[in-house]
Amino acid sequence: MFNPREQALIIWLIVFVIFALSIKGVRASIPNIIKSLFSLIKHPIFVITNSYIVFIFCIMYYFRILELGVIKDYILWIFMALYPLIFRISSKYVDMNVNHLIVESFKFSIIPLFIINEYTLSIWAELVIVPLIALIGGLMAVAEKDEKYLQVKMLMNFMLMIFGFIFIIAAIRGFISSIYDTTKIEFWEKMFIDIIGILLHTPLLFLLQYMCFYEHIIIRTNIKKRSMKIIALVVVFLECRFNKKTLQNNIKNYKLRDVETIKELRYMLKAQSEKN
Repeated sequence: MFNPREQALIIWLIVFVIFALSIKGVRASIPNIIKSLFSLIKHPIFVITNSYIVFIFCIMYYFRILELGVIKDYILWIFMALYPLIFRISSKYVDMNVNHLIVESFKFSIIPLFIINEYTLSIWAELVIVPLIALIGGLMAVAEKDEKYLQVKMLMNFMLMIFGFIFIIAAIRGFISSIYDTTKIEFWEKMFIDIIGILLHTPLLFLLQYMCFYEHIIIRTNIKKRSMKIIALVVVFLECRFNKKTLQNNIKNYKLRDVETIKELRYMLKAQSEKN
């Protein structure tokens, strides 16, 4: 079910988790991590995001857009592509252009990257190369911070080029030897799972950008109860909808800090809308 590269990543992830748990300080922080996780799960944006993802997943499976052999690839896409996109939007929602982000996701590199990731080296080779690439990536991140490490950066780039060349050769050989795979629908579903996923989750990405605006407005108020915050979220949506300019003006309204009730929030939003 998992190709050698995915198996190597799983094995090294397990090794990393076991090593981390062997550290006393990490074990002591586990209760706080679990508490934070449950707090995140109850967050309205988290609930809406994952409800939408599960809904789309069920629809795709019901209409057989997702075959059994593609489910694993789709789940990996959610964690390795969709969630990073969501993080980018939620962290830079004020300046983020979601249209540009979506167009950026449709790259011609999708096909060669799929072949490189699908047709890999042996499990033993991947077990050696995966941690080496992770180490090189870490060294490059450090080297980029200071010009005196320029030579190190150049060396790391050269090594990455070598590994990239090895991956490409292995992928081409694997693809040629398994050319019969191209006659299977599953092959094409796997190749274009990125495009299918982006198209079906585009409404979610747009909604999340505006929900971040809504939440920012609510945070600036003095509304404390979780139930009231959920109602406030609906109120902000009804009053501002998808008008980015109105939302930005409301965020800048310093009088929001005096708002303690839903009625006051509605009045404040209406007053700001009339000014605009």
